[in-house]
Amino acid sequence: MKNSYKSFVVFGGFIVLVCLIFIGIIYFSSYKNIDQQTDIQIVPEATSAVLYLTTMTHLEDAWESVATNEDYFNSVAGQVRYGMGIAEKYNAILTIETGLPFAEGCVNFNDNVIGEVLERGHGVGVHPDLPAERVLSTKLAIDYIKKRVDAVKKLVDTDIIGCSGVGGKSDWYTASLQAGCSFVDGTVAFAYLSMPMSARPEGYTDEAILDGLFHRPVPLGDERFYPFWINSCEDLVPDEDGDLLLGSGETFSLAMYAEVGDRNGIQPECGKDCPLTMEDVDAFVKEITDFADSRDTTRIAKFNVYFPANLFVSENKNVLEAFFKEAQKLQDSGVLRWASQADIYKAMIAVR
Repeated sequence: MKNSYKSFVVFGGFIVLVCLIFIGIIYFSSYKNIDQQTDIQIVPEATSAVLYLTTMTHLEDAWESVATNEDYFNSVAGQVRYGMGIAEKYNAILTIETGLPFAEGCVNFNDNVIGEVLERGHGVGVHPDLPAERVLSTKLAIDYIKKRVDAVKKLVDTDIIGCSGVGGKSDWYTASLQAGCSFVDGTVAFAYLSMPMSARPEGYTDEAILDGLFHRPVPLGDERFYPFWINSCEDLVPDEDGDLLLGSGETFSLAMYAEVGDRNGIQPECGKDCPLTMEDVDAFVKEITDFADSRDTTRIAKFNVYFPANLFVSENKNVLEAFFKEAQKLQDSGVLRWASQADIYKAMIAVR
């Protein structure tokens, strides 16, 4: 009887051990599958290259008296500060590019607005307005741009300087690079004047450009929304060995959106007199979301909206806030990211 009981216990223990081994096999097999599934799930999906939204405001080189007329200077400075104030409420970033007179006014009136722009988290740049109609020697073109670059560098502590308004019949590529421009932006049809007709779009003769096409954003079509490097101003084709970034992305003044109705359209007849309306904001949202839906997500993209300084006034408060609110929604939903012009340069350097 004792032996039978002992045998029963041994047999029962063996059965329990077999069951435990079987359960263990099932458990660890399942655990391995779960672990494998987890590994698949935690592999990050390929991320799209960013679509950046930028703005640009030019404090024109032609405003000569802004350097000596304090009321004039204060008026422009007030517009810049008003624009920053509204933009900052909606986590937006402006870029203010100045010509020589306003930079001199900052010194003459002891009011470094340009330095304040950078300190507040916005972007600064230079708007030399290189004479487009005549051919300057390379040395004269370099000196012309450098004088304005140096004036801005006295106001801000930065090694990254973007330059707009440098197109024309002169060698603007060499002049920009040697004058200290890290990149060029705000590219318009003036840039074609340095190129042979074979490198220009059909109909872009010198006469046509100077008579009315000069402020058309270029390159034509959606390719301009992808910054690229160039090694000359003989064409607007990306160069693998390029050493000057061309960051166009231009559209036009926000006040023109409703009239143009197409990011690749021609500026309307109302020009600087186009009113700023809610319809402009609606048209902007349509255009940038359309571009976002169709763009090449493997390349960094930049969509730029121009804001003349005189749009930054209290009379436009409601429309300006509507614009920045819509842009904030697009940023919050991951469609785009706000940036300064210099931020685009940094992003392009990072992926080079």
